[in-house]
Amino acid sequence: MSHDHAARRWARHTITVPVTVSLLVDGKRAKFHCEATDVSRGGLSIFMTREIAVGVSVQLDFLLPYSSTPLTLRGIVRTRSGFNHGIEFADPSPDQQEVIERTCKVLTLLS
Repeated sequence: MSHDHAARRWARHTITVPVTVSLLVDGKRAKFHCEATDVSRGGLSIFMTREIAVGVSVQLDFLLPYSSTPLTLRGIVRTRSGFNHGIEFADPSPDQQEVIERTCKVLTLLS
C-alpha cells in the first residue's frame, strides 16, 4: 500500500476564492492575484494568467470559505495545464492544517 497513492486521493472541493501568489521573478518578489478553483487537504488548484513552472516554490495568501482565519502558506507547483496550476501545501503548521481540514469537512457536508 503506497502512501503516495493515498495522499493523491484527497477529496477535492470546488471553491472560488481570491489568492495572492508571491514568487521570485528575476530575483525580485512579484505578487499575482488569481483564483483558487478547488481545495483539498493537501493543496489548491489555482487559475492564473501567468504560467509558473512545475517545481517552483510560491507563497499563497488566501481565506478559505466559512473561515475567518487568513492563511499564508508555502506551496510548490506540482502540475500545470495552461493557466491551471496544482499547488501542494508545503509544511503547513498544525493550526493551518486544522483550518484546511475543517473547511474540507464543511464543504463535504454541503456538497
